[in-house]
Amino acid sequence: MTAGRISPNRQASRSRRVAFLFPALVLAAVFLPPSALGLNYPAGFKFLEVPDPLSGDNPRYSLLARNMPQVGESFFDLRFATVLTRVTQAPKLRHEYSRFDPFNRGQTMVLLSDIAAGEWKVYQTKSLPYDQQGNLVRTIGNLSEPRWDRLKVNLLWGLRDFSIIALDASTGQEVLIKDFSRDATLAPVLKAEPDLYRITTKDEGEASQDRRYWALCLQGSKDDYRLRYIFCWDRTQDKVLGLYKLPAAEGRGLDWVGMSPLGNWVIIGGEPAGSWSAGGLILANKELTAFHPLAYATAHSDVGLDSLGREIIVMQNSRTDYIDLIPLELNSRVVKSVSDYANNMVKPLVRLYYASASPIGLNSGVHISCNYPGYCLISTNTGPGLPEQNWLDRTITLVKLDRNKPRGFYLTKVYNTTGSYWEETQATITEDGSKVVWASNWGQNVGQENLFVMQLDLPPNWEKQFSSPLASIASLLFGD
Repeated sequence: MTAGRISPNRQASRSRRVAFLFPALVLAAVFLPPSALGLNYPAGFKFLEVPDPLSGDNPRYSLLARNMPQVGESFFDLRFATVLTRVTQAPKLRHEYSRFDPFNRGQTMVLLSDIAAGEWKVYQTKSLPYDQQGNLVRTIGNLSEPRWDRLKVNLLWGLRDFSIIALDASTGQEVLIKDFSRDATLAPVLKAEPDLYRITTKDEGEASQDRRYWALCLQGSKDDYRLRYIFCWDRTQDKVLGLYKLPAAEGRGLDWVGMSPLGNWVIIGGEPAGSWSAGGLILANKELTAFHPLAYATAHSDVGLDSLGREIIVMQNSRTDYIDLIPLELNSRVVKSVSDYANNMVKPLVRLYYASASPIGLNSGVHISCNYPGYCLISTNTGPGLPEQNWLDRTITLVKLDRNKPRGFYLTKVYNTTGSYWEETQATITEDGSKVVWASNWGQNVGQENLFVMQLDLPPNWEKQFSSPLASIASLLFGD
């Protein structure tokens, strides 16, 4: 995985409106039934809506001081009254990344990355904290890029050397799905280039949701571990559908490869340089014979399905100061300036406002999670000493993937401070839309990656709870 590449110059001093120091929990206690104090969402709970995600100037809710939560402690977010819980205890333990759901189907187990040991650990979620010894199911040290199956409760998919492996997390039993060193198409390539040593998506790519189609790279140990080939494999036919040899510049500048959710396309994320017509983010057919540019450069992003079930990728656009909704279609065109949105399938979703001259410019990096169809989750990470000045700073926000009228909703404030890549928030929403988890250090021991996992439990049927008179009241009370 790569750290955020978008780091424009930003002035340290900005004029800001003064925050009211009334927590949203007070509002909940006044206007909602007493059951809210039992850490259950009360009947009629509504999220607070962002007035206009396409504006850089939305109400800003400054972080309110709070002690670090105790292990297993649940509490209300002080601004937005959502239910939060600290679910892990050990330092240097976290979920992997914003793109991936760390929970299995049914959420009886969670997959966490042990940063210090360089291992994966599977825990049961029957009791808090998740990472207590009695919950440990399995430690995984010899499998890369493990991902839960969407249907089978115990099944993890992962990569090892040139193989795709299926692992039963409960029993430890492995099944070899495919050994590409014995594949008729790839075996001659591996023999001709003996320094090739593994298959990979470069950590950020995914197979199709049904695990039928896989887009992978072959990586070599020479020439600075450059990626040498991209290939697409159909598991049903056990056939390599396409093989593309990467020129040196492309191999060095390639960030990740993966399949679209429904398996219609190969997606290639790379730097602008390369022999492809535009470099950057590329849509390719499964035969890897046709390449269509989607974006000038690749930034933090995630693939998913929009509100109509169409394949999309949501990605930060370093040229326009927006997060873009990019349909995975051949009539989506590269957006290098705001004027390029006109008569284009690509639409702006959220304005980031990185403009250096702006008094409300964003002081954070962003991550994106699109696991739940129709929505994306946007989380921010803020470095030491940087003030909040934009409505997205130190905030996790949910955005509806409607290309005609995107809507955003505040979820929670973020207390961690980013001193290194692994301390970035990287919030992810689960595939069933019931939970959000992110990494936090609560601003303590910054740069030492002493992280724990925070969890936000969303209320049942939350999609129907997006508007409320409380929203306007909260805006009056709490807007900076």
